[in-house]
Amino acid sequence: MSVLQVQTLQGPTSGANSNTVLIPDTNKLYAKGHVVQVQTYHVAALSSNISTTSSAFVDSGAEVTITPQFSNSLIVCDFVTSMSTVPAASTGVLLTRLRLDTAVYGGQYTTGYMMRSDATTNGYQPSVFKTIHSNLAAGTAVEFKVQFRSDVNGQGVTFATINSSITMTVSEIAQ
Repeated sequence: MSVLQVQTLQGPTSGANSNTVLIPDTNKLYAKGHVVQVQTYHVAALSSNISTTSSAFVDSGAEVTITPQFSNSLIVCDFVTSMSTVPAASTGVLLTRLRLDTAVYGGQYTTGYMMRSDATTNGYQPSVFKTIHSNLAAGTAVEFKVQFRSDVNGQGVTFATINSSITMTVSEIAQ
């Protein structure tokens, strides 16, 4: 392998690609802190509620699979659903969790916890979390999956309400 050492790369100063250094699609640029890849799950507007009355975790449908290209990368998972609710008639608490393949990530308050705020009014709020993972094996696919439950069996909770959105983005950042 040969090494080309330069102090500065500069694209042309005029024309269609002015001030741009082009790297062909067949080549890869690897630099610490740069995004290597991004995988996303997105629903712009749900056609119905995603709810449960179970005290056992159920799948929300939000899942992303990523295959890290480097074992020392940071894998960042950003999640948001714009509107979760615990109905006023429910004494349940909405709990969410993130699974990486078969391993559960974090504790009760790490990836989501929503308590009914008023016994006479539905409580609404977004469910939002960010997790950062390292030392995942390069070349091995990892599935990120969000699950949810009620803390009281038989009491309803809604992970995402009708017309709300869900987005989960998993990014690999070079280190």
